[in-house]
Amino acid sequence: MQPKPPARVPLLWILLPLILGIALGRLLPIGPYYLLVVPSLTLGIFAWKASDRHPKRWARFLASSLLIAGYCYVNLADTQNKPRNNLPEREADLYVEIVRLFETYGEKQKGIGRIIATDTHLDDIQEAKIYFSLYSPPDAEFSDSIVAGSSIQVTGRLRPVSPNDTSTNSFLSYLANSDVAFQLDRGIILAVQPRANVWTNRFSAILSWANHSLSHGVDPDSPSTHAYTAMLLGMKSELNDVQKTLFLQNGALHLFAISGLHIGVIAACGHALFLLLRIPKPWIPIPNLLLIGLFVLSTGGAPSAWRALLMIACYYLCLGTKRQTASLNALVLSALICLLINPLQLFLAGFQMSYVTVLAIILYGVPLAERLSEYWNPFEHLPRKAWSFVHQSIHEIGRFLIGSFAVSLSAFLASCALSIIYFNTLPLIGILANIVLLPLASLTIISGFISLAFATIGADPIASLFNHAAQVVLWLMHAILSKLGSITGSHLVFTEPSAAILYLFLTALLIGMLWGYNRKWNIPKRYLWAFPILYPSICVIVALL
Repeated sequence: MQPKPPARVPLLWILLPLILGIALGRLLPIGPYYLLVVPSLTLGIFAWKASDRHPKRWARFLASSLLIAGYCYVNLADTQNKPRNNLPEREADLYVEIVRLFETYGEKQKGIGRIIATDTHLDDIQEAKIYFSLYSPPDAEFSDSIVAGSSIQVTGRLRPVSPNDTSTNSFLSYLANSDVAFQLDRGIILAVQPRANVWTNRFSAILSWANHSLSHGVDPDSPSTHAYTAMLLGMKSELNDVQKTLFLQNGALHLFAISGLHIGVIAACGHALFLLLRIPKPWIPIPNLLLIGLFVLSTGGAPSAWRALLMIACYYLCLGTKRQTASLNALVLSALICLLINPLQLFLAGFQMSYVTVLAIILYGVPLAERLSEYWNPFEHLPRKAWSFVHQSIHEIGRFLIGSFAVSLSAFLASCALSIIYFNTLPLIGILANIVLLPLASLTIISGFISLAFATIGADPIASLFNHAAQVVLWLMHAILSKLGSITGSHLVFTEPSAAILYLFLTALLIGMLWGYNRKWNIPKRYLWAFPILYPSICVIVALL
């Protein structure tokens, strides 16, 4: 059975021209961009006037208006989020409220904060976001108090994040597109003021409790325990260098970021839990979203986690309003909301990876799984009613493996160019690895969720049991990756690949998938398999040139 495409995804008329305008605003910025506001509003009025009588003109006017609006919006965001771009490097004494704390290396603290107080001559940079990489004195007693929500008195070298940094695929580009205006390094933390926000204290306490609960009954200092807490709580700093390299080269480092996989598994577990509690189905989205929100806030509120939560919320909304193909409509709606909040998110690797991958799974992976499943009928000469448990199990396992392969293949295709652009690495065996790793990672997350659920009610022995089970699964994942990583040519490494050309081919891939999906993939098989055969080869050739 071929999947039916949605009858309408009307928000695409808004999202696509807005994305194009944002991209052009970054590539071709102009000085007085605000002069384009009037043409944008004029075209919007023309679109409104032509909406009843001239559908074609309406579409053109609307697309043109939104394209110009996106162009202006991204230039406005760049201007607002980067005060004092021409500020020379200088020593500065600041008070910073920590928003997110990154990896901690011994006495060094890294994170993103908000400037809350400065010297008099720097008053205009208050409230700006800042990235800090500072040391705390070896004999300081406040090291344990440096957490998200606390305020720190710091001194060090202050320098702006240059607008030119947005053109490079580096950490500075990530900072620039995350609204970070300055960076502070080569300095120390002088003092710490404890968190004043009660809610921040509670979420931090929940995180500490979860970290302790996931270590109950197992060796808290073992690499497996660190990998377990890293996967469940998104704490990549728990991984050692060997583990990071192993998962990165095999295309599996994304398993340790709180993203769609984690939120999806938590949402499924929460849905099942509330069904067991006899909550009516129409009301389940409310407590489930609250549960997911608690998880996101307690794990630090990473942008990828918020995006995944937004996708789930939009999915529930589309289901409730009976949108056809709710998954695609929810994806478009959540992307539009993200860009309306901050257009600079379009240039973040996490945003691109999340939405491009999910879009490829919806457009190509799911239809491919259904097409391949039509050929899986190992007992076609045996009536379905005569199947035994073994027959049924073999049939379902086969369909599961086919579905896993199709989803993994589509995700690999979508992330192929982006992996080369942002990580200079292409895991060639990523398809095969993720067929096994995604189910195993899901089992680990489910085990962690059950462990935390039983720890909540004080059933520590059962929590310890599931902690051990999760570590066994992680050990298996590590063993599989070690074997795959030892294969010659398991991954390719590139130097300075052409990002612009790779983006063009990625755009062509998504257009091709949208075209095939719109035709219900009722096309010759050679075109269906052209994507996984030709596209990675083209990306590799372009990256090597």
